[in-house]
Amino acid sequence: MSGKKLLCCGILRHELEHLLGDQNFNITYLDAALHVDFDKLAQSVTADLRDMGDGYNPVVIGNQCHPEMEQMVAKYGGRVIRAKSCIEMLMGEKMAELDAEAKTFYLTSGWLENWRQIFREGLGWDAIDARQNFGYYDRILLLDTGIIPIDDIDLLEFYDYAQVPVEIVSVDLNNLRQLLDQLLGG
Repeated sequence: MSGKKLLCCGILRHELEHLLGDQNFNITYLDAALHVDFDKLAQSVTADLRDMGDGYNPVVIGNQCHPEMEQMVAKYGGRVIRAKSCIEMLMGEKMAELDAEAKTFYLTSGWLENWRQIFREGLGWDAIDARQNFGYYDRILLLDTGIIPIDDIDLLEFYDYAQVPVEIVSVDLNNLRQLLDQLLGG
């Protein structure tokens, strides 16, 4: 896989760098907050794929992060990883089981690092907006891959903002590893 190019959502930066290790990839990371604006996300994906040039360009972005993600990527010879979102990339089929238990909003360490940029700046949610939007959920599950430490202060500040109980759930990287292998032809 030497010298391959990869376009990825910045939310999964830590997980991808861990899994890809010392393999020679030229990785372009998209700003994590682009999910909140389809036009900006499309512009960034298109520009980055154009910059990557001809050839096979794998993309690690959920195919439901933008309603036209697969079509956009296909125009530039790319292929999107086979998952709806970063959460599904990490959880796989276990997500349906957890969804059946309660109305659940999921966070990754990347989401926790970027929540202010995504919700406050990107969506413009103040505390009232956050409580109205997160109030639909019974719980928030923070998926802990064990790669980077969870910042307790960030977690408490996010809880204070969302006002929904946050539970930490350990997850491994097996599902993401398998999806990457399929995408990269390994």
